[in-house]
Amino acid sequence: MDGKVGLVVAVVVALAVSAGGVPIAAQQSGGLQGARGLSSSIQGTAVNWTNSAMANTPIRLRDARLGRILDSVMTDRFGSFEFDSLEPGSYVVEMMSPSRDTVLAATPIINVGSDQRVAALVKLPARPPVGGAFGTSLASVLAVTSAAVAAGVLATTVAGAPATDRALPGQR
Repeated sequence: MDGKVGLVVAVVVALAVSAGGVPIAAQQSGGLQGARGLSSSIQGTAVNWTNSAMANTPIRLRDARLGRILDSVMTDRFGSFEFDSLEPGSYVVEMMSPSRDTVLAATPIINVGSDQRVAALVKLPARPPVGGAFGTSLASVLAVTSAAVAAGVLATTVAGAPATDRALPGQR
């Protein structure tokens, strides 16, 4: 029964994001009882830019304070994943490329308290046009875009390159 409740929570979060256009990174709900006194968990769904489930996709959990990777799992056929028996703390959930060498998308920092179940949504950014300075494959475009977003970069230009090929007033 617990798996069905998790799936319903993940679907509701995904629908809320697609309907409202406002990213919902994490939603907290009531507590659970778990093993070894660690009863907190993060349950979520991985989706692409059209809100379709990302089945069989590597997902990893990172400790936001120390930067350590704590665990990794594969999504099921519905794009669902779960990290359980967590200590209270701050975490980031990352969607990885199939080769597991590139972060394609990540959640904002998720704060998990004692005895909490937190729902998370990991969503690929909108599909950018392929080509140009970013390379010719979707993987390279997503890698560059994800890195820029994570670093807070909104736009870039090549150092020393003119912003336009048109001559400035008074130049020929």
